[in-house]
Amino acid sequence: MRAVGKYFLRWVPASFGKLWRTRDELGVSQIRLRYLTYMLPLVILLILHDLRSTYFTTSDTFLKSDMVTLDYATFAIGAIVVLLFIMKKIIDGMRGMTAVLVAGFVLWLLLPQGDMKNISMLVFNFGIGACTIYAVYTHVFILKNAERLFSMCIVALVYGLFLFLYHNGIGGPALSYVVPGVLVAALVLCVFFFKTEAFPDNSPPASVTPPVSIYIVLIYPFAFFIMDVFGEALVGQSVAGNIALRGIGTMAAVLLAIILQFGFRRNAWFMLNLFLIFTAAGIFLLFLPVNEPQYAAMGSFLFGIGDGIGYIMIFYVIGIIKKYRNDKFFWRITLSTIGAIFLSVLTETILEQTDPQMVAATAVIFAIAFLFAFQLLSPVIQRNLFATDWIDDLSKPDISYTMKTVECADRLGNLGLSPREKEVTVQLLHGLSMRQIAGALGVKESTVKGYCKTLYKKLGINSRVELFVRFGVTASNTPKEK
Repeated sequence: MRAVGKYFLRWVPASFGKLWRTRDELGVSQIRLRYLTYMLPLVILLILHDLRSTYFTTSDTFLKSDMVTLDYATFAIGAIVVLLFIMKKIIDGMRGMTAVLVAGFVLWLLLPQGDMKNISMLVFNFGIGACTIYAVYTHVFILKNAERLFSMCIVALVYGLFLFLYHNGIGGPALSYVVPGVLVAALVLCVFFFKTEAFPDNSPPASVTPPVSIYIVLIYPFAFFIMDVFGEALVGQSVAGNIALRGIGTMAAVLLAIILQFGFRRNAWFMLNLFLIFTAAGIFLLFLPVNEPQYAAMGSFLFGIGDGIGYIMIFYVIGIIKKYRNDKFFWRITLSTIGAIFLSVLTETILEQTDPQMVAATAVIFAIAFLFAFQLLSPVIQRNLFATDWIDDLSKPDISYTMKTVECADRLGNLGLSPREKEVTVQLLHGLSMRQIAGALGVKESTVKGYCKTLYKKLGINSRVELFVRFGVTASNTPKEK
């Protein structure tokens, strides 16, 4: 045990040292103010959805069911309807579902307390869920990395502020009616100015099939939403002052994200680790059966920091979808994320209704499970996620598009190349460096250089530039050969 303890004490600082040395190329100057029309819709929709837990509420139950669960269900149904039936018409679909959202909001404003007001809120949440899919699509395919990060910082900041104000007894019509009304009006204005030419060509001829290994990224939304829902339930069992502290923690997470991402330029892997550590620490402190209020207060604050970082990074990391311009890939990732949200809420609701004490225990079990899972899966994640070419794009100002795979056109069939030389050729045309190709193939960099020398000779060329010319590919951010 003593040896294990010494190893752990050495390993943790070394691991954080490696994380700290990672770098991003993000900057505030990369945020384009003229693209606010495309940045604000997701910001507005997420804020409106988050307001359900503070100022924007109806009765607690409807049709003998918990209203919060029904809100999540109608949100999910709206999102799934768009994904399954009306995803292709981005602008028209967004405008139509915005009209549904507005109708639900107006009815909610006008109707007295009762069943009809609850129904109008469900219609409103259906519209939010539907519009959110279109807004996420816009968030992924139009915005740059810094713009995604900045927009999510706004959402987390506003959510933390509203939590703090609400649980300190600060309210009134301005926060319950005026703020949601202004947000809805701003959404309508943004959607009105959507332009077709702003959206990329994601048709099958232009899209690229992503590697199967990329789907391991789904572990992050699943971990986030499970820990978010159960951690929120734990914080909700505490006193109002501790819930307000969670809001302060969420605002602190925004400051931390801005400092680390824009200032010290840490990468996504570093931030995702911080999310896991802070969130798990907060859940542990909230679970402690010690009658000491300072532990619950500190747990709420730490959970707020971790949850805020996780919220920001989840919507930042999904920008990788842009690289492949593949609507089916977007559909799968989005549907899986919705499933993670709904499964998390449903599980917590069932436990709350059957055995409330199990909620806290389950939260701790999930926190421990994810901590161990991330450590056990670390080599797999590092190999299939953070050692791939596309992860580097999260460190750049924008995601670069991947070209259509050359093998699809069968243009390497009769050139005398071996299967491995064809594989290297495709990787070269994708713009990967020698080191990245070596990592992808599991060989030494010198071996890749040997393959390049051989295939160049067979093709009668002398450089990657000539390779691009040979296959009619436009070079973009091509690494220099050494």
